[in-house]
Amino acid sequence: APRNEPLIWILDQIEAGIGAGHVSVRDILGILGPRAFTPMLLVPCLIIVSPVSAVPAVPSFLALLMGLVAVQMLFGQNRIWLPRVLLDRAISADKLQRAIRFLRRPVTLIEPLIKERLTVLTDKPGNLPALLIFCLASLFMPLIEFVPFLTSIIASAMALFAIGLFARDGLFMLAGYALVAGGAALVTQAVQAVTT
Repeated sequence: APRNEPLIWILDQIEAGIGAGHVSVRDILGILGPRAFTPMLLVPCLIIVSPVSAVPAVPSFLALLMGLVAVQMLFGQNRIWLPRVLLDRAISADKLQRAIRFLRRPVTLIEPLIKERLTVLTDKPGNLPALLIFCLASLFMPLIEFVPFLTSIIASAMALFAIGLFARDGLFMLAGYALVAGGAALVTQAVQAVTT
């Protein structure tokens, strides 16, 4: 995606590129392009906060997808590589269309708040902590998928990071870190309450 494209550009591109039947990860990668690292972080984040994520195992799969993309960003790869088993995973076109329609309103509301700023947090090396969080989330999501509170916090934080990386808006990165810190504090308190 060109740097100056709005978030809604991604939804438009996917909606224009999908047909009937099912849409695979391979199809979406073909639509966005093999160098579309930040869009390939953002799309799963947007889906994970949509009603589609209510389907069992979907959050874990999306977190794994994001983790693999984030690892490749950490190591400076210039093209996205995904194993065939992930590339072939598909969702019905109808469900994806419904998710896109659901996401259009929140994306439209968020768009005016976005601008390029605090780019030290969105470019290397400042973006490394956020990318590491993506990697860790891909490992822990299967363990917490059925805990709505934790899943919502992690999904929301990753969505903020993905928006920040896509739009080079460091304020969204800061919001993501704040959400992660708040979630970690609440989890720590809950664990202490159970163990005491």
